[in-house]
Amino acid sequence: SQNVVRLAVARVMARPNMQDMRASNSIVAQEVNGRGRIYTATGGNPWLRPFRANAIDLSYEKYWGNKAYVGVAAFYKDVKSYVIANTINNFDFTNYITPDMEQLTNKVGNYTTVVNGKGGSISGIELSGSLPLDMLWKPLSGFGLVASYSNTDSSMTPPDITDGGSGRMELPGLSKEVSSLTAYYENGGFQVRFSQRQRSDFVGERRTNNYDRQLVYIKGETISDAQIGYEFQSGWLKGLGVLLQGYNLNNAKYKRYVETSNNVVETVNVGTTYLLGINYKLEAGCPR
Repeated sequence: SQNVVRLAVARVMARPNMQDMRASNSIVAQEVNGRGRIYTATGGNPWLRPFRANAIDLSYEKYWGNKAYVGVAAFYKDVKSYVIANTINNFDFTNYITPDMEQLTNKVGNYTTVVNGKGGSISGIELSGSLPLDMLWKPLSGFGLVASYSNTDSSMTPPDITDGGSGRMELPGLSKEVSSLTAYYENGGFQVRFSQRQRSDFVGERRTNNYDRQLVYIKGETISDAQIGYEFQSGWLKGLGVLLQGYNLNNAKYKRYVETSNNVVETVNVGTTYLLGINYKLEAGCPR
């Protein structure tokens, strides 16, 4: 067996989305609960700074030849700046109303834009492993498992600007728990795999009718995929492979909720996708 310890220290940066940096906005008059008909707008911010953080990663991995391994890793990011949407609820639109727009008496409304937040941290652990089952029992030759799990915490809780939200929310895209498990069989050109991946609730985004991005709460999901294939090992068909893949076999649905995970306001039937592929490998001869 072999033991490996890895340590990485870095300063990382990710640039803002180009759409978030646009120097334009769109204004409409619409009904808002509790405020009647008011002006609302969305716009970009060309002065956005990138996501920046000081990061440290530490991992330990143990390998058994080239067959199996287990790994555990911990990470910590000291976030210096990040990008988040923010809504100004008492924005004065007086200087932005044009004659061709609907004229309201009240010129104060909601303006949602993108700003920089600063301070906070992201930390967590990751576990992973791969195990050919013949290491436990020889008759299981060809069978194996691959698994991973991560648990992430964040001290950053920006204002909740989701539809119907209030108070604070988690960083967009962050699920506290993410896991995956793959069971496989490979032998004599024949291969079968079944995978299941899972993530907990998270803040995602969707496109509005104006093609703007809107933050929303999305329920966690469990998705199952599978594939089966065979590659001919001899004869005139040698090198020919056939592969059938199925995605989202359990027909997991996209579910959006407001305020609490029990208050589901939108369900989308994503459906199952099947793919059939054929490939052929040519063996190049070596010149003498």
